[in-house]
Amino acid sequence: MGQRRETPLEARKREHLAVVLEGEVGFDSMTTGLDAVGLRSRALPESSLAEVDLSRTLWGRSLSAPLMVSCMTGGTGEAGPVNEALAIAAQEHGLAVGLGSGRVLLSDDRRTEGFLVRAAAPDVLLAANLGAVQLREHGAADCRRLVERCEADVLVLHLNAVQEAVQGDGDTDFSGLVDRIASVVAELPVPVVVKEVGFGMAPEDVAMLARAGVAGIDVAGAGGTNWARVEGHRDGSAADVASAFLDWGWPTATAVRQARTTLDQLELPEVELIGSGGLRHGVDALKVLCLGASLAAVARGVLDAASQGPAAAVSALGVMVDQLRIGAWACGARGVTDLSPSLLASHALPTSA
Repeated sequence: MGQRRETPLEARKREHLAVVLEGEVGFDSMTTGLDAVGLRSRALPESSLAEVDLSRTLWGRSLSAPLMVSCMTGGTGEAGPVNEALAIAAQEHGLAVGLGSGRVLLSDDRRTEGFLVRAAAPDVLLAANLGAVQLREHGAADCRRLVERCEADVLVLHLNAVQEAVQGDGDTDFSGLVDRIASVVAELPVPVVVKEVGFGMAPEDVAMLARAGVAGIDVAGAGGTNWARVEGHRDGSAADVASAFLDWGWPTATAVRQARTTLDQLELPEVELIGSGGLRHGVDALKVLCLGASLAAVARGVLDAASQGPAAAVSALGVMVDQLRIGAWACGARGVTDLSPSLLASHALPTSA
């Protein structure tokens, strides 16, 4: 029997991983805005570093720190070792981890590369993932099947309008999507989180999703990986279109602050706010937590390490956890409830875009 041929979807996933690992995929001049966010460093923390406890419980799982490895890759052979390394590292440090889009798995239940990592991470908060626009073809039953197949605790639905449009043959019918998301929220037995892929969310987006009943929102701000640029690298015919979007979106610091304000105004404290988008280290994570996120998420910042294997991934995530704990301690914090705007330097708060 001949070797099974790669589908166009699988080829795209493989190309995405290669481009992100090897290409220049950042924004042109836009940054996350986190460098402009100051922290109130304390010369006298008045506690021992050993006393700092950043653990919390989220959606039925215990986390040793409010950190997550964002959904990145899956559905291609190269994704298997990467996701296993990330899962092992998340298990080692007690963090959350997300899988790449499960669209491939829903199309062919045999294409499990990068999705079946529960054995390597039995205790982690694990998130399955699907493009929200795919809800036009995959309803709540398929979402449930994906969660069960991945043995996931949470379903993440990602929003990637600009990326889909730049692809040329992407899915660009986002009409009625909020209602579809609300239906999945109502029918799925696990929490549903909605995230952007790196261009941030407007306050109106946050409000619509919160009213739809989602359990969490990841604003995934601009300044990290630019997925329009990724598509431009992957497909030369898309490069000209992508070139206009090299500084598109809401910077991470602004997106997090605006989302926090929106959720507070709606009086929906139960909606978890996740801050991501170009986080480079634990101090960036500390900043988004102090800006109002309840969980900080990193993606490409640990992808290079994960591609080198479990040991490198364990080391990279361990460094990030240490940076977060030291930063929190050096600001006088002792636990997650202390990570608030009170630790921010008042002169360096981000302004609205």
